[in-house]
Amino acid sequence: MAKFVGWLITLSPSMLAEAIHSLADTSNQILLYVGLKQSNQGPTKEHPWGYGNARYLWNLISAMGIFFVGFGVTTYHGISSLINLEEYNNPNLTIPIVILLFALVVEGYVLFTAYSTIKDKKGNKSFSQYIRKGDDPTAVAVLLEDGIAVLGVFIALVGIWLSKVMQSSMPDAITSIIIGCLLGALAYILIRSNARLLMGASADPELETKMKEYLLTHKSIEKITSFKTEILGPARLRLAAEVEFHGEWLINREQIVKDAERIRSGEVDPVPVLMDTSERMVRTLGKSINELEAQLKKEFPQLDIIEIEVN
Repeated sequence: MAKFVGWLITLSPSMLAEAIHSLADTSNQILLYVGLKQSNQGPTKEHPWGYGNARYLWNLISAMGIFFVGFGVTTYHGISSLINLEEYNNPNLTIPIVILLFALVVEGYVLFTAYSTIKDKKGNKSFSQYIRKGDDPTAVAVLLEDGIAVLGVFIALVGIWLSKVMQSSMPDAITSIIIGCLLGALAYILIRSNARLLMGASADPELETKMKEYLLTHKSIEKITSFKTEILGPARLRLAAEVEFHGEWLINREQIVKDAERIRSGEVDPVPVLMDTSERMVRTLGKSINELEAQLKKEFPQLDIIEIEVN
C-alpha cells in the first residue's frame, strides 16, 4: 500500500512496478499457504495417497499469477512509459525513497529468514541444486520472491535517482521493464520446478542408489529387476520395486526334511504335505516382504509408500 501511495505521488513507472510486484507477492503467499494447508491433509477414500501434490498445484497457480500480473502488467506499463515518454516534472523524491528504504529493511529481513530456512533444509546440496531438484518448491518460491523483491527495490531506487540526475523519465521506465523481466524469470523457474513434480519426478539419484544398495544387502534378495521412485511431497517418497528372492530363504529346511521322511515312510498322502509346504512358502514370502518394508522405512524415513513385488 505504501508503494502504491509512492506511485500516486510520483507517477514513477518503477514505483508502480514495485507496487505491483509486492501485490503479486502478497497474493501468491496466500496461494502458497492454501497449498500448504491442503497438502497436509491425510489420505481419504477419494485420495488414498493423500494431498501432497496439492502443494505443487497451488505453487503452479501462484507462478502463473506472477507471470501474468507481475511480468505482464509491469513490463507492459514500462514499455508503454518508454514509448510515450513524458517530460520529467522533478517531483519531491523524499517520500518514495523513504518508502523504498523501509521496504528494503522489511524485505531484507524476510529474505534472511527464508535463506536460513533453506540453508537448514538443503543439506549437502548447493542452492542451485536445491532450487532445480528439491522437493519443496514452496520454500524455493518464498526465497526467490524475497530475493527478487530486495533486488527490485534496489533497481527502483537506482531508476528514480538516475531520472532525477538526468532529468529524464527514461531510466525510470527502463528499470520498470527490468523489474518486470525479473518477475518473468522467477515465474519461469517456479513453473518449471512445480511442473516437474506434478508430472511425477523421481527421487534424487544419489538417494536411489543408496536404497538399491540397501535392498541388495538383504540376504533374501538375489537381484532387483525394477526400481522406481516418485516424489509425493516434501520428504515424502513412493517406492515401487520388483525383486527376485533367493529360494533357499523362503523354505524351512528342517520342516522340509521332516515332511520328506513322512512321505517316504508312507504314513501320509504326499499331496496334502506338498500343499502345506507351498502354503508355508507363500506365508514366508509375505513375512519377508513385510519385514523388508519395515526395515526400509526405518532406514529411509522419507519413504511414505513402499510397494515391493516378486518378479
